Amino acid sequence: MTFKEFYQRLTGRYLWGNLLAMFITLVVVVVGLFVFLHFYTYHGETIAVPDVRGQRAEVAIRKLEAMGLRAEVVDTGYNPRELADVILDQDLLPGYEVKMNRLIHLTVNAGSPRPVALPDIADNCSLREAKMRLEVLGFRLTPIRRIRGDRDWVYAVEARGKEVRTGERLNVNIPLTLVVGDGAEEEVFNGNDSLDRIYFSRDTTMLVGEE
Repeated sequence: MTFKEFYQRLTGRYLWGNLLAMFITLVVVVVGLFVFLHFYTYHGETIAVPDVRGQRAEVAIRKLEAMGLRAEVVDTGYNPRELADVILDQDLLPGYEVKMNRLIHLTVNAGSPRPVALPDIADNCSLREAKMRLEVLGFRLTPIRRIRGDRDWVYAVEARGKEVRTGERLNVNIPLTLVVGDGAEEEVFNGNDSLDRIYFSRDTTMLVGEE
């Protein structure tokens, strides 16, 4: 075998293929060893959950991921005193010890409140009860509008001058007006009822006198 033939065989594709396979195998072994040492070193180690409430969602998620935790926004709420996209709550309290890669669920502040279904108030409850039920849901109320009817009985609910129906979904920032009876019908009825009692009493007195 001449030197030229030996050199050609040495630099042939089979040799380079073997060298490439050896290199890939070496890389896989090194990476696998690194991953093993990483998990072995941090096995059993815990992380104290930080307090990310009040932080922007993007900043909070980056902070948690930098600590070896995972984060996911799973719900929204609304607090008018906070900026939009700010973390309102987290499912694990600050200081809670967790293992690496633990998933933290976050609640962010929405830009506007969720629409709320109007409860069954119109022609179904008194003024006092209607106010209580609406304020609990977060609605704001304007001064009531009186119409002829039973005193303090709620006949309708209006938003921006238009009547709204039970179950209609409304933004709680839209003020509502309760349309309430002024008691005029009740007074007329009571007045007639009183006159009837007077006439009855007078007739009875006359009859008694005659006897």
